Amino acid sequence: MNLAKHKDFDSFYEALLPVEKSICLRLRELLLTHFPQMKEQFGYGVPYYRLHGRICFMYPASFPYSGHDAGVALGFTRGHLLSNEQGLLDMGARKEVAYVRIPSASAIPEDALLEMLHEAVLLDAELAGNRVKRKK
Repeated sequence: MNLAKHKDFDSFYEALLPVEKSICLRLRELLLTHFPQMKEQFGYGVPYYRLHGRICFMYPASFPYSGHDAGVALGFTRGHLLSNEQGLLDMGARKEVAYVRIPSASAIPEDALLEMLHEAVLLDAELAGNRVKRKK
């Protein structure tokens, strides 16, 4: 699969396995319902969700370099700065990006993910505010 070919959610969605489709649709619904200010943009062939900067992204197991066998990983671009009070983040050998692995739509830990997303949105705003202060 060529990651660069997906430029919108429809083409991305059509390339997914059935289990991945159900997970990605539910994650997208959670993100856009609870954080309507987020913008969906594509990078590396997958959907990223951003405000001031990139906050999170969905990476299906069927895509190259996923590192897992099934489901979808919800990646947090600044995962190393999140508290991980829920104990769901996996840093692996990475320095910044952390993942929550989701094997099926029924296994989505919605409340915990929403807590993590709220924290990530607050962090994004804080980091954006720090960039503005430094420019002055």
